[in-house]
Amino acid sequence: MSRKQRVMRTTTIALLLTCTLAGWWWSKNVNKGTSEAIINEKPVTLKMLAYWEAEVGPVLDEMNQRFQKKYPNIKIDYEYAPVDQYQSLIKTRIASGDAPDLFHVFPGTWKDPFVKAGYLMDLSDRPWVSRLQAGAKDMESINGKVYGLPINQNAIGVIYNRKIFSDLGLTIPKDWNEFLAVCETMKAAHITPLAIGNRDLWVTQIIPFAMAPSAIYRDYPSFDQDMYDGKVTFAKSPWNQMMTDYVDLVERGYFNDGVLSTSFDQMVQLLATGKAGMMVMGNWALPTISAFNPEADMGMFPLPYVKPGEKTYVAVGLSLGLGASATTEHPEEVKKYIDFWAEPENNEMLLKQAQAFPVFTDVHPELNSTLKELTPYMNIGTYHFLDQRWPQGVQDTMFAGIRSVLVDGGQTYPIEKMLKEMDQVFKEKKN
Repeated sequence: MSRKQRVMRTTTIALLLTCTLAGWWWSKNVNKGTSEAIINEKPVTLKMLAYWEAEVGPVLDEMNQRFQKKYPNIKIDYEYAPVDQYQSLIKTRIASGDAPDLFHVFPGTWKDPFVKAGYLMDLSDRPWVSRLQAGAKDMESINGKVYGLPINQNAIGVIYNRKIFSDLGLTIPKDWNEFLAVCETMKAAHITPLAIGNRDLWVTQIIPFAMAPSAIYRDYPSFDQDMYDGKVTFAKSPWNQMMTDYVDLVERGYFNDGVLSTSFDQMVQLLATGKAGMMVMGNWALPTISAFNPEADMGMFPLPYVKPGEKTYVAVGLSLGLGASATTEHPEEVKKYIDFWAEPENNEMLLKQAQAFPVFTDVHPELNSTLKELTPYMNIGTYHFLDQRWPQGVQDTMFAGIRSVLVDGGQTYPIEKMLKEMDQVFKEKKN
């Protein structure tokens, strides 16, 4: 480590020599002691539970290597869980006293019970907090304190095969009727209009999430707060029509066969290989598309769930955050790891691999053509992913409800029943 030395004027050569020798001795012995302290620092292993492997697996490895080069005494022991299993697994681990030092946290209300129970470390004093975009900081905060490092921001829209659009002479639809017309043209050309993979429960929510910003929040931004205040319900809101139109897409034959038995990976593969022309999904699917077909040329536009002339809003939201156990035996090492992820060059590297949008005011990655195409629509209007402000349990009720509705179009399990059950859980859990 370099040291600035101040050379003072002196009247004798002897005094100058004495000061020089003293400085040499100090530098040699102090630097030696510092080096030995670093080398002899006690090895520490931090356990981390994560679910975000598929999209950024390679960059996680590189990040870990970079971190261990900077902090050779700290080892990260990664454990991965599929996203459908992650939430229940982390809850079980924490409740049983087996909390990992580090783990992924979801934005919004998901963290509430962990904070109330004292399980999450307060990260409000970390240097990267001041660099966060206001919305990102808000989603990671509870009662003014920050409990997670947000990594990236995503958007939901229609990812489409540009070649298929070009071959069929299609243009980007501006309203729902135009969107249905695009689907009909693809169907007539023996191309599956929309790929879907509802075998993975979380996929069931994507279409309603893409509809709601335009159908509800564009004109009624206080809908969520009014839900908490008991002024409105899911059952008596645009949710009923949204679900009806979701079912209508199935009945028109616009989805692939096996709406409930196709997985997310199979869904993405249908689009990547040109068997399907579009899918309603978040930009986090782009790396998976590239993995299936590196030459795939994809564009992205918001789901135009609007009438002619109306503005389409985009669903946006933080993907995940990095949180820490409040009971970790290695708090300083944990903070070093989280801070490392927040460094601009590291965050930008991750965003490039994940093909996602930034959360820091000083990070400006070069967006690929797919993200650039969606960006102007995001400037018109956005609303966060719905579950990020819902009480715990509402999302799971919705998952089960959508699957049940789609079995036979709501004949056995009506849409109204699903929405009333969501209302009941919301009411029970909101406090």
